[in-house]
Amino acid sequence: MTRLVLFDGVDLLPDAWRPTLAPGPLRCFNPGLLRDGGGWLFAYRVVGPDGLRRIGLCRLDPRFGVVAGSAAPLSDSISFPPECGLGPRATSWFADPRLYRLEGRLFVYWNSGWHDPHNHQFLQELDTATLAPVGAPRELLLAGERQQIEKNWTIFGDGPLHAVYSIAPHRILRLSLRGEGPVVLTEAAVTAWDPGDFPLRFGALRGGAVPQRVGGRYVSFCHSVYGPGHGEYRYVPAVYTFAASFPFAPTGAPVHPVPLENPFGTSTRNGKLNPAVSEVVYPCGAAFDDGRWVVSYGLNDESCAIAILSPDDVDACVREVRQQ
Repeated sequence: MTRLVLFDGVDLLPDAWRPTLAPGPLRCFNPGLLRDGGGWLFAYRVVGPDGLRRIGLCRLDPRFGVVAGSAAPLSDSISFPPECGLGPRATSWFADPRLYRLEGRLFVYWNSGWHDPHNHQFLQELDTATLAPVGAPRELLLAGERQQIEKNWTIFGDGPLHAVYSIAPHRILRLSLRGEGPVVLTEAAVTAWDPGDFPLRFGALRGGAVPQRVGGRYVSFCHSVYGPGHGEYRYVPAVYTFAASFPFAPTGAPVHPVPLENPFGTSTRNGKLNPAVSEVVYPCGAAFDDGRWVVSYGLNDESCAIAILSPDDVDACVREVRQQ
């Protein structure tokens, strides 16, 4: 069972952005997804002719249609306090949103892309009724050494909260939303494990959608990148599983790419946003809903899509990992 929903970027544009962005070139991609009552919340990256990176947010109806008038220019309403000390790149570049419901509160996450000396990741609380920002963004900080570029920490749980820092090794961080200001994450556990030959074929596993708990495990849709060289790299969707109890050791390794359809292949309507890649299939949102998997993903740095998959579709992509 596979069903594909493709979105027209113009339908995702808030009214405030239409005069300048609708003429194009327009790219709306890498969408996060979250169940909200009978419908869905949908957050996505928007790049228009001015090259700025924005985040739009809208509501979807039960059949994944954009609810008329719901699209909001979310990034325009996010306000950093003057005393935050962050540069203009950190406060104006909004990439790859994910949507979270943590401890009963609604959040959107994004990162500031690829830049020196290091990039930034943020959580912004949203009002559950109006979807307007509540307070200021909170930067995610790691206590200890981190990589220069971080884009894929994935938070999970509902108290205590944790995040996946890396997949192999499976490095787990601990965090709390108490207080205000930056959210400091500390290392909680590291599990060495063998993800098999998938990384040899498709590249190292990287984060993606928010991990979803199903029974005694979390299911995590992620991605890898492989290719012979510049202009030919491909982003491939994958899935792995890990235990729902501490230390959250992996229980399932990817064996095949997740069957997220890309009807465009390597073609784009507006040219490549990133000349280093030839094809991108990048999962950013997932939900196990009514016995099916709903996965939102970006295509070729240009389009938003949703795939409906059966449990068998997903289970066929994973093999069991025995605990050492």
